[in-house]
Amino acid sequence: QALKQHKKGLMQQLFPAEGETTPRLRFPEFREAGAWEVKLLGGICNVLQGYGFPERLQGRQGGKYPFCKVSDITSAVNENGGHVVTAANYADEDIVAELRAKPIPVGATIFAKIGEALRLNKRAIVDVECLVDNNVAGLKAKTSAAVDYFIFLLSQNVDLNKHCGGAVPSVNKSTIEAIKVLAPEPPEQQKIAHCLSSLDEVIGLESHKLDALKNLKKGLMQQLFPQDVA
Repeated sequence: QALKQHKKGLMQQLFPAEGETTPRLRFPEFREAGAWEVKLLGGICNVLQGYGFPERLQGRQGGKYPFCKVSDITSAVNENGGHVVTAANYADEDIVAELRAKPIPVGATIFAKIGEALRLNKRAIVDVECLVDNNVAGLKAKTSAAVDYFIFLLSQNVDLNKHCGGAVPSVNKSTIEAIKVLAPEPPEQQKIAHCLSSLDEVIGLESHKLDALKNLKKGLMQQLFPQDVA
């Protein structure tokens, strides 16, 4: 938990505060690089669309592609540091062909684009090629314009609630593309991404150690206390 708080604090230092154009903490080689530039998300990312996922195609427990719903994004954020590696449903090439779907590439950021889930502003990054349903949108960095992991971090500072309308909150492709963000040049993006992804790896290792210790304690308690008696 302390490491997660440290990461949150570091992110706040490495990204400009609201109303500012430079971060409070900057790597030495970029201190003279000037202010971050205002860019449109559509200028540095490709916005990816999801596909309708008919119930008759749902329920496969394995296959080539995880088929991610909003619930899978929530699970990735809550249980796996925001990294998507599995889903409750899977699809093979036959489903891809039937839906005329294009898989989401590794490194893309995905998030809910409609309903109450949008309000929660949860972001996940794709570690395996997958499909997403039509309640989900994605962002993939444009080559030479942005870095995938930086986009994942940057997107966490974008409040979609400020860009949606209607009785049911929602955003579409053109709305997402028109969102203005502050971003530095790719070399500085890469440095920020490397710093925070390295911290993610440490958090992941510590989390696995904690889980192992919890299981050890559970097993030890079962050994130290008598079993239920009739």
